[in-house]
Amino acid sequence: MKIVDKIGFDEILLQLAEEASELSQAALKLRRARMGINPTPITCEKANLHLLEEIADVTLCFGILNLSDTEFDYIEHTAKKKYRRWKKRLGIDKE
Repeated sequence: MKIVDKIGFDEILLQLAEEASELSQAALKLRRARMGINPTPITCEKANLHLLEEIADVTLCFGILNLSDTEFDYIEHTAKKKYRRWKKRLGIDKE
């Protein structure tokens, strides 16, 4: 039995939203640790490990959604398009 079959798609979405929020907080905490402007007792190393853990949690939820090949293709196409646009905005689109 798959996790999504046991608790349902909506619960996976709920978990994904929660984990994405935690990922956001972990990214902000790492930035704070790296910048040192607003001190935190968390070291950069610990903050980075926490970020990686939250990335793993989001990745896990993403995988459990059982997206179709068409949906994966759409995600990949959209990510590539956004990546090119970001590089262009930064003036590094000459590659």
